[in-house]
Amino acid sequence: MTSRLITVSLLVVCLIVLTPSLLAQSAGTGALTGTVSDPSGATVPNVNVTITSTETNQTRTATTGADGGYKFSLLPPGTYRVRFSAAGFRTAEVSSVTVTVTETPVLDRALEVGAQSDQVTVEALTESLQTATSTLGTSVGSRTVTALPLSSRNYTQILALSAGTNTGANNATALGKGTQNMSVNGNDPGQNNFQMDGVNITNFANSGSANDSGLYAGVGIPSPDSIQEFKVQTSTYDASYGRNPGANVNVVTKSGSNQFHGSAFEFLRDTIFNANDFFYNRNNPASATTKQILNQNQFGGVVGGPIIKNKLFVFGSYQGTRQKNGLASQGVTTALLPPIPAGDRSAPGFAAALGAASCPDNHPGDNNFKTPSGSQNVLCNGSNINPVALNILNIKLPNGQYYFPSSGVATYKQATFTSPAIYNGDQGLINFDYLINAKHTLAGRWFY
Repeated sequence: MTSRLITVSLLVVCLIVLTPSLLAQSAGTGALTGTVSDPSGATVPNVNVTITSTETNQTRTATTGADGGYKFSLLPPGTYRVRFSAAGFRTAEVSSVTVTVTETPVLDRALEVGAQSDQVTVEALTESLQTATSTLGTSVGSRTVTALPLSSRNYTQILALSAGTNTGANNATALGKGTQNMSVNGNDPGQNNFQMDGVNITNFANSGSANDSGLYAGVGIPSPDSIQEFKVQTSTYDASYGRNPGANVNVVTKSGSNQFHGSAFEFLRDTIFNANDFFYNRNNPASATTKQILNQNQFGGVVGGPIIKNKLFVFGSYQGTRQKNGLASQGVTTALLPPIPAGDRSAPGFAAALGAASCPDNHPGDNNFKTPSGSQNVLCNGSNINPVALNILNIKLPNGQYYFPSSGVATYKQATFTSPAIYNGDQGLINFDYLINAKHTLAGRWFY
């Protein structure tokens, strides 16, 4: 029994240790494959193929097989130089090949006969039609993410750029991050899977939804300036991206390179730049000149570079959000107001008139107006009306009319007004990459 218990315990420990690495083997990376041939079209085996990152100088080498084929897997997304070298052939170099997350571009090369010391540099293009995989999806690069107008700088607002996806129109007046859920190929939004740098970030308790819902938080949303690219896979992706039958969204954040790069930003939305909603003007003609508050500031910056050239790299990002929103539903309040008589509310007799208007004698079917939390009724002579309430009823709009209009003495009135809702957010991201050797890389990712 003891022996079996030890064996089972060891197996459980092995599964716990190995499972995360197995799940992340291909997530967050890409690949490159191709075939090398001679001028007659015959495949060439034993060709040395060397791939070098243009940003970090990380180098990997492969040799073509008997069929002339080669493949590099688990490549970090980025731009690479590819060099082909074999005895009896001129050395060929392709100066720029782009590898994107989850994709496998095909780079075939025909070598020219000649001395190996001779070098031919070519501008080759990988095939635009993906034949190495049947996965359907769309990659979106950092330039697109930062250039498109996102009201809250949230990349989920452009997930619908991918074929087969369906999202609602983003409400630019909503409070908070403005995360958009999407439905793919008829699946429920809760059937999607979100990954960030190869790690699953889906909230299981939230059924996989991207946005915040009740008690449950949605997925983490890095700032556009920290995103290198993201890929939305909509169908026939392999088991390493599985878990849910909907879309797989894979976000890759930026890494440092051999050169320092940085930027700072400030995005401003302010009430002075806004126009009132059409229906607000139509329903409130007396206050059409008053603008509802919507102020938003998003600020921060990114910086990345080498700590040890060709060896250790770091990238950091910060974004702060400050929003004051009087348009969102969170700031809307409804209150039952008593009948408010017409006239000068600053006059000494207004409180008595207000009490009389609320008196049961004027409303036989109703009790006279009660204040919240079970307090006593308003007396018919108005003597117990709080002075603060009288001051609020005296608030006027810029056009001189009262903010709470008079309703006469016949009816109670349901009034709707807004007080700006507040949303504050801060996020930080730190990435480091340590190139141990050609076969091993240590990467760390921290996002808060």
